[in-house]
Amino acid sequence: MKLTKIFAGILCAVLCISGCQSPSKPTDNTPAVSKTEYQYTTEDILIPSIRGTDIHASIVIPKTDEKYPVVLMLHGFRGSKSGSTNFEPISKELGQNGIASVRFDFAGCGESEEPTTAYTMNNMNDDINSVIEYMTNSYNGDTERIALLGHSMGGRSASLRLDDSISAAVLLTPACGTGLDGLADFMDGIDSVNRMYDQAKKDGKAPFTLWGDSYDLSATFFEENETADPLKSIHNYNGKLMVVVAKEDAVIDRETYIGVIEACQKVEVVNIENASHVFSAADGSDSQKPREKMIQAVVEFFVENLQ
Repeated sequence: MKLTKIFAGILCAVLCISGCQSPSKPTDNTPAVSKTEYQYTTEDILIPSIRGTDIHASIVIPKTDEKYPVVLMLHGFRGSKSGSTNFEPISKELGQNGIASVRFDFAGCGESEEPTTAYTMNNMNDDINSVIEYMTNSYNGDTERIALLGHSMGGRSASLRLDDSISAAVLLTPACGTGLDGLADFMDGIDSVNRMYDQAKKDGKAPFTLWGDSYDLSATFFEENETADPLKSIHNYNGKLMVVVAKEDAVIDRETYIGVIEACQKVEVVNIENASHVFSAADGSDSQKPREKMIQAVVEFFVENLQ
């Protein structure tokens, strides 16, 4: 695939230094389908977590007697399994291409019965492992073809989980700065993060207001993020990797994007014009083109690398 320019010469130089391969830009007339179109089923289920709680999930399963790839969809900070309305259409297109998918709520998010203080990096990683185990034991998921799709903070979770058991991964506008810098982009800067961390150390939790709603974040959340190094995980990853950049992202700083891409050994980078952080039209119009281009790129990537 052919690399699209993201931040002019700066990013091109980063890509050359990091040794990343050049991906192609998706075109509107390229079908995001495999040779066989599958029927599929959808179901809302409860998956048992390592903590003994229920993980609320929605699955799409292709109708086939053969083992199938499974894509886990990881939502962003304080989001839900809808993935800002992006995950369901991706799931359906993947199902048509013989790829199963699971979109689920992390602890303290969406339909989860757990408190927001249970939203921690370790709990997210545990839930990823619980879902993989469930889909390969209770369904016909192929352990050799497990993939991750992470958006924003979900991209951070996905990055930290990357190893040889993950065949492919897509990071959508990932919050992947090292340590607490990974929170600074969407938490009003590093000074704000440090103030919340200090309060959490004192009180065991700290409130954070997002889009008018206030949430309690645990001291554990900050502690685990302080030691997290998603860029190291990305650098050590040998599987297939794609990073999708929203050109008009007002949440993730462009230096964060550059750091992610520079960390890669090999990566496909897709730049979506006029895209906000959640891939709505950044110009305020009702245009669905940014979202459609993102979905097409993601589906094509997984079909190419999992089927």
